[in-house]
Amino acid sequence: MVWVTKAEIRDSYNVYVEFNDGLNGIINLFNVINNDHRLIVKELINIDIFKTLNTELDTLCWDNGVDFAPEYLYEQLKNQQKAAA
Repeated sequence: MVWVTKAEIRDSYNVYVEFNDGLNGIINLFNVINNDHRLIVKELINIDIFKTLNTELDTLCWDNGVDFAPEYLYEQLKNQQKAAA
C-alpha cells in the first residue's frame, strides 16, 4: 500500500509528490482534472481552488472536498515518468 508523504504545488497544475516507498516526482494534473466528468473535480481548474491543496488522509486533498486515491496518483506519476523517458 502506498501513500503520499509530501506534496507541493510547483506551478500551474504541477504537483511535486513523494510517496512512502521513495517514489517522487512531478505530476501534472491538468488533464486529469479537465477530463473528469465530475463537476466538483472540474472546480479545480480554477487555480485559486487548486492552490488549496493539502495532504490529509495520506493523499492529495482540496478544500472543496476533492481527493484522489494515492494508488491512482502513484500510477499517474509512474506513467508520466515512463512517457518522459
